[in-house]
Formats: sequence, structure tokens, C-alpha cells
Amino acid sequence: MQRYYLTLLIVLLFWSGCSLKSPKINNSAKIDGLLIQTAFLESNGYFVPAASMYEKLYKMTGAKLFLIKTIENYYRAKRFDKALKYAHKGMKLYPKESRFYELAAVLYIQKKDLMQAEKFVKEAIKLKKSPQTYELLASIYLTQKRYELALKYYKSAYALKPSATTLSTMAYIMYFYLGKKREAIAYLETHMRIYGCSKHVCHSLASFYGLQNNIDGMISVYKRLYETYKDPQYAKKVIEFLVYQNRINEAIAWAKKTEMKKLLLDLYRMKKSYKEAYQLANELFHETNNYKYLADAAIFEYESASEKNRDLLKDVAQKMERALKYVKNPIYYNFLGYLYIDHDFNIHRGIKLVQKALESNPNSPYFLDSLAWGYYKIGKCKEALKIMKKVYYDFGLKEPEVEYHLKTIQKCVKGKRP
Repeated sequence: MQRYYLTLLIVLLFWSGCSLKSPKINNSAKIDGLLIQTAFLESNGYFVPAASMYEKLYKMTGAKLFLIKTIENYYRAKRFDKALKYAHKGMKLYPKESRFYELAAVLYIQKKDLMQAEKFVKEAIKLKKSPQTYELLASIYLTQKRYELALKYYKSAYALKPSATTLSTMAYIMYFYLGKKREAIAYLETHMRIYGCSKHVCHSLASFYGLQNNIDGMISVYKRLYETYKDPQYAKKVIEFLVYQNRINEAIAWAKKTEMKKLLLDLYRMKKSYKEAYQLANELFHETNNYKYLADAAIFEYESASEKNRDLLKDVAQKMERALKYVKNPIYYNFLGYLYIDHDFNIHRGIKLVQKALESNPNSPYFLDSLAWGYYKIGKCKEALKIMKKVYYDFGLKEPEVEYHLKTIQKCVKGKRP
């Protein structure tokens, strides 16, 4: 479509130029017309024709800007030799204009001639000290692995304009190439305090803290990042590091503050705060209609109850049965199955549920323990003992409840069933 419009524009210009009745256009109008064409070409990526148009405009006006635009468009078109030709022309005609020296330096970098690039960018700096020219010289030294010089000029650029990206590059050089780790961190910390927590700076700072195993530092930075950007991933990082340090209460407080409800539920589970977990799981179920949370609520209701009476068991079982119509999770199958078995509530249904859990994970010692306990409950003590030996000796699961099951089943096999 763009090519169609370009062709149409050229055709219209041709016919208008050939018309015998067309009035003579003054020089200013011609320039305006060329500028419109050039802007169209440039904005649509036709850099070589745009450069030619700017050449024409330069010849018509002698305006320095058009010569600069000629060089820039040849650069974009990767016509580096032609661009250099005009850059040298610009330096000769306008020896006090730093932009021509900058462009020459950039072009020599593209041609891998770093000595010439260094020479011209230094000339540009003599004429005009700007963050861009300092960074350009620093990037040349960085490519040459002259790290002290690179750092010097990045610092000069940063002093003129405290850019987060410039600082991140400085910090990287200091930390990884010059062994100035404290200085790198100090620069980042100072910038964060003065200018705020930009992603460039704070990500770099968090990385350096991580390399030094400074968990408190990382927590502080990710809190700042969250407060700045409200990205839940940053809030999650804070919780992860607090949990790593076993600061569960602080993690819970932070999860509440940032409304990370799903993580808060995990934290309640971790702390065994089952009453709070039950309330939150119910809340999440009603908010999301996700039956996983109904199943979780059933588990937390059971765990939080001081007395496991018949009414409680019935309510928990109803919730879990309802959830299992929508959520196919072996952990939930095993939980309800074991509840049915252990409380003599519905042993055969319990065994079926545990067997369903084992379809997903046939070597789970916990699921096998539940199955063995179910077999024991219906008098299949030999089958139960065979499974329990596998759980206890092969898998090494020797928790108190497992040991109780094993001893009870062994007595059953010996005819001493309680």
C-alpha cells in the first residue's frame, strides 16, 4: 500500500511538472514540496531516496541541517561509505559543529575502525561536552576492554545526565571487570535514594545483592520495586525471600498488605494457621468459583477442628465430594479417601478414592499407606502388611502414624486385631 502511494505521488508530481499551464513555483514552495516528499520517504523507511532528497535540499538551501539529515539517512540505509563522505564534507565546511564528528565516529565504529572513531569522538567532545559523546567514547573503550577509561567517560556522562541505563553499565564494569564491588553497589544505592527505584538500577542492585547473598538487601529492593511499579511479581519475590529466612509472620503481613491472597493461603498452610486458611480459602472460592479452593477449605476445616465429630466429617466430605466433580487432584482424592477410611465413615468409597489417587502416582508412600489402612479396615491384613512393608522399608517413610499403622497391621496378621 505504501509503495502504491509513493508511485501515485511521483506520478502526480511528474504530471504537475509537465503541465504547460502550471504556474511557476517559487523556491520556497519547491522546498516545502520536497520536505513533504522527504518526510514521507523517511517515515516509511525509504532511507536512500530520502537521503537523495536531503542532498537536493542542501544544495538548494545550504542549510547545515539538511547535510546532517543526508548523513543520518545514509547511515540508516547502511550506506556507510557514502555517509562518511558527507560527514567529512560537513567537518570541513563546519569545523565547529560537533554533530559531524559524532556521526563520523559512529560510522567508523560500524566499519570496525575504532582508532578513527576514537579520534573523531574526542574532537566532538572538545566542541561540545554532552552525555551522548561521553557515552560514545566510553563504548569504544569498553569494546577495546579498556575498562578504566570506559568507566571514566561513563562517569562523565552520568555527571551531566544521571541516566539509569548509564549507571547500570558503570556498575556492571565496576563489579565484574574492575573488582570495585562496594563502589558499584554504593553508586546504585545512592541513585535509588535520590532518583527513585528505576527498573534498570534496582534490578542491577538486586542482582549484586544476590551475588553477595545479601537477602535483606534483596528484600528491601524488591519492596521498593513493588511500591514503585505495583507489579505482583515483585511482591512475590519479597515473600519468597522472607520464607527463605523463615520469617513467616513478616511474609504473612506483606502478603496481606499487597493482597497476594493465593500466596497468603500457602503461608497460612505453612504456619498451620488452619482457621485463617479456612476463611481465606472460602473467600477465594466465592471470588473465583475455582473448586480447588473449596477442596482446600474442606481440608482446612478438618484440620482446624478440635473435635472431629460426625457432623464435621459429613460437612467436610460433602465439600470435598462437590469439589472433586470439577478438580481431579490425587492429593484431594487421597485426603477424602483417608478421611472415609480412618473415621470408618465410608471405607469402601475411601479405598476407591485412594486407588484413584494411586493411578496418578502409584509409588506415593502416603497414598500406599492410606490404601494399606483401608485394607486393614476391611480385614485384608496380609495385603495391607505387604504394602506397609514397602512404605516403611523400601520408601523409608517412618512417621509416627505410619509406624502405628505398621504395628497395628502386624498384630492383625498374627490374629491380634484390636
